[in-house]
Formats: sequence, C-alpha cells, structure tokens
Amino acid sequence: MYLAETSLLRKLLFAVALMLIATATGWLVAKGAWLPLAGVLGLALLALWPAYLWLGVFVFLVPFDDVLALQSGASGLTLTSLIGLVALFILFGSFLALRRFRYPFSPAIAWFAFLSWETCTVLWSVDREVAIGRLPTMLSLFVFYLVVTCCHFSEKEVSRVARFAIFGGCVAAAITLIEFRSGIFYHNMNLRGSLVFGDRQADPNIFAASLLLPLSLVVGEFLGSAKLQGKLLLSFCALLIVSGIFVTGSRGALLAIAVMLLIYLRKLGINWRVLAPLTLMGGALMFVPAFLVQRLEQSETTGGAGRLYIWQTGVAALKDYFLAGAGLDNFTVIYNDYSAHALHFAGLSRPAHNIFLQIAVESGVLGFLLFVFVIVSHLRCASLRDALSSGPERFRLIACEAAVCGVLVASFFLGLLWTKAFWIVWALLMVCSRAPRVELLPIAPLSREVADVFETSQSCDELVNSQA
Repeated sequence: MYLAETSLLRKLLFAVALMLIATATGWLVAKGAWLPLAGVLGLALLALWPAYLWLGVFVFLVPFDDVLALQSGASGLTLTSLIGLVALFILFGSFLALRRFRYPFSPAIAWFAFLSWETCTVLWSVDREVAIGRLPTMLSLFVFYLVVTCCHFSEKEVSRVARFAIFGGCVAAAITLIEFRSGIFYHNMNLRGSLVFGDRQADPNIFAASLLLPLSLVVGEFLGSAKLQGKLLLSFCALLIVSGIFVTGSRGALLAIAVMLLIYLRKLGINWRVLAPLTLMGGALMFVPAFLVQRLEQSETTGGAGRLYIWQTGVAALKDYFLAGAGLDNFTVIYNDYSAHALHFAGLSRPAHNIFLQIAVESGVLGFLLFVFVIVSHLRCASLRDALSSGPERFRLIACEAAVCGVLVASFFLGLLWTKAFWIVWALLMVCSRAPRVELLPIAPLSREVADVFETSQSCDELVNSQA
C-alpha cells in the first residue's frame, strides 16, 4: 500500500513539474526573454535529471579539459571545471538529503594527510608565491574527490557513469583521428595528433593519459557484457580509443596500456574472455603510425625528449631537499640552480615530468611516503572489495584498478598530479569499491520522492574492521 501511494505521488509530482516547466517555457518564448528562458531550462535540468548523471557529464568532458577554456591564460576557468562545480553541489545536496552520504574513509584520510603536508611546505618554500598559487587547484580537486567518494552510488548508477566515460573517450579519440587524417597536428609539427580547437591545443601526452580510464572501462564492460552485440560495440570503442592514443605518439601511454593489460591477466588469469580483448588491442599494434615507432627507437638517443637529463637534475636537487622539500610546486623554481648536473642541457625552468620525483623534491621524504601510503590504501581497499564481488561489478572494479596503475605509469613520465585526469581515476576506483552489491532505489530530486530505507552493503572501512 505504501509503495503504491509513493509511486502515485511520484507520478503526480513529475506531471506537475513538467506542466510548470512547459508553461514557463511557453510564456518566456512568447515574451522573447531568452536569458530567463535559459535559466528556467537550466534549473529544470538540475531538478529533473538524476544527480549522478552530472558526474557522468564531468567524466565525459575530462579528455577535453585543455581545449574547453572559458577564460584565457594557463589557469583560466574551463567548462570542465564549471560542470565539476555544478556536479559537486548537486551530488552533495541530493545525496545528503537522500541519506546516501557517508563519512570519509581511510584513503580520503590518506589524501588529507598528504595534502596537509603539501600545504605546510608553503611555509618554507623557495618561492612562496608560486606555492600559494597552486593551493586553489589542490583544494578544489580534493574537495571534488571527497564529495564524490562519500556519495553512496548504486551499481546501476556506477555503470552509467562508466558509460559516460567511455563515450567521452570515444568522441575525443574520433575527433583526434579525424583531425590527424586532415593534417591537423599538435603545433603543426612532429606529426603528433591531439585535440586542436583553433588556438587551443591539448598536450598529446596528457591527452593520451586521459584516455587510459575510458580504455580500461571498455575492457571491463566487454568482460561483463553477455550479449554479442554489446561485445562488438565495445570492441569498436576499444579500437577507436587505442587508435586515438597511438596517433598522439605518447610512449608513456603505450607503456601504461601494457601495464593495464598485465593487471587484467594477473587478476583474471589466462582465459578466452581475457585474451579476446587483449588480442584485439594487440592487433591494433599493426596500425601503429610509423612516427611512433621512430619515437620509440629514438628514446635512447634523445633521452626521452630530454626527460633523462631533467631527472638527473632532479636527483641532484633531491640531495639538498631530501628532508623538508623545496616547497609546493617549486621544482621549476630550483631547477636552474642544478641544471649543470645533467649530462646534456635540457632547457631552463623545466617541470619534473615525473610526479614521484616532483613530490620527493618538493615535499621531501615525508611527502613521498605519504603519497605511497595514498596508493597503498586505495589498492588495499579495492582488493578487499574484489574478494566480495563478482560479475560486471568485479570487472568494473578491476578496470578502475588497471586504470589507476596505468595512470601511475604514465605519471612516471608526466606531471599529472594536479590534473583532473589524474584525480578522477582515484575517485572512480573508490566509487566502485563502495558501491552496494544490491541496487538502491533510483531517485531523482523532483521526479521521485525521498525514500527512508535503503539496502546497503558494508563500506570499505567496515570490511576492514570486520576482518580485524
């Protein structure tokens, strides 16, 4: 009886909301009030669209982040940041009202400890203004991660967010391939493909790293799909994303893909279900562009585009900043003082191109150990959940684990630490680690009423305590 009355109430509320929106829209169109009309439609979308889909839109836009700037300048606002802010408030408000908001858990506490130490290094940083300038980005990324991982998503909601990520990776890869075939290259040289929108160009290496999560999720969905049509569609998506990564010419991303495949083999063993997507992706190597092969052959002679010499400089600086570090985001500040220690000159004020070396130099040994603790706590939490999951849920969790390992490998050659592509893989790994094994009642803010009772599984922390 209660369920029937609740269902009727939902339908009535939904019908009334649609009538009000339609009436307001017609009146504003008749008046020609286009700005208020945009506001009404925006509020309607916020109210009627399920909250978790805003996270999906954010994940969809992550590969496009570098070319969606709304303001000029390296630190200008991007459309991805704006959508992320909207998703942040909607997720927090909706899930808190629906009693689907949990307390922070151990990996979040590990991140908090690491970032707290990073903030403390501002006090003795070589260039305090540079360090302070990094704090807003650091804080916003952590707050977004914290809110997303404290939300209690259902398995179906997680699946739909994963599909948004896959779709975003496919669209980004398709645009890159079309531009590559049309002769549009990154900075019009080196035959390297990337997203190019006018004068806005995404760094090929960072763009390739942002496609690792969609690629891994494709493999996970392929393994969990029971229909032939779904497997064929996902196979096409995998080929599309892999091809998009290949044309970027990123050697680090290529190594990251190999590591991701090894994670799948380690977790699932050798069987036809695993070998099918691996064979498909291995076959794509036949279509690797010739310039990528040349870049691989020239890695030794060029020192990895100068990275080897930058690392030599970083190791020399580490000897002096081993204990307390040079300060947040100060690697480029102190680089020039130690550039003479490299075998070859690699330029001035160069970034570390390696987040592990960057953290060690900027934060010292304590900061480095805290970052290692962050990695271990996430993987341990995922492993505990892996032992209790099965089917598509487990494959999706393994996909996120593989994506985390792949991004860490890519981070060995890139400065990904303060990018959205880096943080979103950790957030989705924890979302999959905490998703319930039974479905929650799907709820949208206005189209469905709040339910008081939710079937939930044990959280990651509860699992740890129960085993202890």
